Amino acid sequence: MQYHDLELKHIASVDDKRYFISTIKMHVRHTWLNQHDNVYVYETMIFKKEKNKVLYLEPIYTKRYDAYDKAISGHQEAIENIKNIVNKSKD
Repeated sequence: MQYHDLELKHIASVDDKRYFISTIKMHVRHTWLNQHDNVYVYETMIFKKEKNKVLYLEPIYTKRYDAYDKAISGHQEAIENIKNIVNKSKD
């Protein structure tokens, strides 16, 4: 399977708060298993943004994908559903 580079970024607002939505290609480095050499996944994460700083240590959403097209769709879904994602993270 061929993995394309991917780096999507978006800032979204819900009420008076801002959120950073990021989707990237990520190397899986579980090298203790030979089958994981050169394996990649795509990951979308959403972080709070306060005082112009992204709170990378406090993600409110994480989703992984095994294909480039799924990652692009997942990133768009996160953008379109940010309010629901934020509300679910408060539960």
